[in-house]
Amino acid sequence: MLVETDAIILRTIKYSETSVIAHIYTEQYGKGSYLMNGVRKNHSKMAMFQPMSIVHITAYRQKDPAQIHRIKDVSFVMVPTSIVSSVVKSTVALFVGEITDKVFREEEHSSEIFDFIKSFVHALEFSENDYANLHILYLLNLTRYLGVFPLDNYNSENQVFSILRSQFVPLDSEDGLLTIEQSSLFRKILNVNDLTEKVSLTQQERQTLLSLLLLYYDVHICKTETVKSLEILKMVFE
Repeated sequence: MLVETDAIILRTIKYSETSVIAHIYTEQYGKGSYLMNGVRKNHSKMAMFQPMSIVHITAYRQKDPAQIHRIKDVSFVMVPTSIVSSVVKSTVALFVGEITDKVFREEEHSSEIFDFIKSFVHALEFSENDYANLHILYLLNLTRYLGVFPLDNYNSENQVFSILRSQFVPLDSEDGLLTIEQSSLFRKILNVNDLTEKVSLTQQERQTLLSLLLLYYDVHICKTETVKSLEILKMVFE
């Protein structure tokens, strides 16, 4: 079946000397794997397969969503000039694309999820200075769409956050607690819904939050130890 849809490139894998397989989240069909023949010989087309590029594709879709589909044509919806020209931004895009690819299956589809990922790409592309926390806020708010967003029930009785229970609990609890300092830092971002909202974080706080969120993903969503871009991400923010 020949279809057209807007799509966001999550990551690409070399398939042959001339072709790639791209893991893509599409507006109409959710996540899928797509083969693009001959693209590695065409620099202008290959530029469209950078992580988190927003493109429009014409593709032949298989009946089974888990099979590899084939792209007939591709064009930019938005040229990611700022992302491509910045080492930090391109690394953030690489990391977010890899994480997003891990958490979704081929049959999962939601226009709201597509719009959320798209809003991240726009925020990353058009933010001039305030983008250091974008991947942190993205990881947190993505859990809303995965059904495991942490509960902010903090009060004088519940002061420490439990990763296992996904909420704040009393100090004498024993199930996967953060420290009081970590809990306070975690709560600092819990109610930040807008990816572009300014949050004052030091470099160390940012690294701590990243580690805590990845631990949260490990427990509730998927294992993240195989995320190859994580070390690169940490390096660019040092």
